[in-house]
Amino acid sequence: MRVVLYIVLSLSLLFSSSIDRKITKKRKELKITKIEYKKMDRELSKIAKKIVLAKKEEKKLDKKIAFLEDDIKNNEAKYSILKDKEKKLLKKIEIINSTISSKQEEFVALVAKNFSMALALKEIKHPTKESVVMEEVYNLYSKKNDKAIEKLKNEILNLNKEQNLLKKKSELIKETIAEYKNERLEYTVKKEKKDKLIASLARDKAIYKKRFRRISQSKRSLERKLAKLNIIRRSEIEAREAKRREAKNRKDLDDEVQASRDSYVAIGRYRGTKTFSPLKGSVLIKRFGSYIDPIYKFKIFNKSITLKAPYVGAKVRTVLNGKVVFSENSGGMLGRVVIIEHEKGIHTIYAKISRLAPSVHVGKQLLKGAVIGKVDKSLMFEVTKDNKHINPLRLIHL
Repeated sequence: MRVVLYIVLSLSLLFSSSIDRKITKKRKELKITKIEYKKMDRELSKIAKKIVLAKKEEKKLDKKIAFLEDDIKNNEAKYSILKDKEKKLLKKIEIINSTISSKQEEFVALVAKNFSMALALKEIKHPTKESVVMEEVYNLYSKKNDKAIEKLKNEILNLNKEQNLLKKKSELIKETIAEYKNERLEYTVKKEKKDKLIASLARDKAIYKKRFRRISQSKRSLERKLAKLNIIRRSEIEAREAKRREAKNRKDLDDEVQASRDSYVAIGRYRGTKTFSPLKGSVLIKRFGSYIDPIYKFKIFNKSITLKAPYVGAKVRTVLNGKVVFSENSGGMLGRVVIIEHEKGIHTIYAKISRLAPSVHVGKQLLKGAVIGKVDKSLMFEVTKDNKHINPLRLIHL
């Protein structure tokens, strides 16, 4: 009998030891999973910021390239006009040179025909009355011809100056066009790099979309729980669900996008005394109210505020005296959620809690300032009054 008891006891101890090992193993796996999840969440946030930044920079590059294209076209048009002017000037100079040559030839022919005898008699010093008159006529005609040719030469000189000025302007515009083209090439290369970056982030954007859906599902789950606890109006959740069902039947818009656009939120007011922040030393990173999603550019109504923790493990405190009416792990992106009921129909909701205080459970009465848990990165804080959402910043100081 003792032997049997001994065997049973040994088997029991072995079985118990095996369970303990399994529990330890699962805890380790869970810890690793949590670390990986937090790492993924950080990476997704970085990706979202990179997508927004890359698209902004791409728009700037597109504008710069468009401006440079306009500058190049304008300068090329100016260059073409100057080249046309230069061609016209060269033709004009050619015509004037031809005119000078013609006048000189005409003068030589005229002298040969009419004044050669008079000039010959002058040379041999046997002038006659007729040759003297002819000489005078010759001198007058020669002066007149010289003046005409001098005028033409001056005109050519001025045209040459104008031509040199046009050449300088043309060269300057040509250099400007070359600079613009180099700059355009530089910006085009940068834009191509941004295009590749955005294309490589497209896959990560799909991950972001899945993350967004998980957050939306977590929020809807919390809203249903709030409705069951009569913390928000049932009509609000019913309206949201109806809109979501309607959106599912539509093909032109994503269901999450449509549900977010058309969601109904009952807004209340609070004019009481303000209290302290649930997260001391925190920074507001997301406000209550409507905002535009940075990736999908659609309008979303945010019913809470998000406070960035000053450090990992920052303590979360209840902002008023009250009773815990809900405390559990949401199993989604909201982490552990605690809901506290206060006087005057006020409820405060604390989400994304990483570690819950051991004393916090449903039915627990808590004093103002009591620690309910800790957060690693941020706290989502929501407030309702008389089944309506109110801006948490109306209740707390930051």
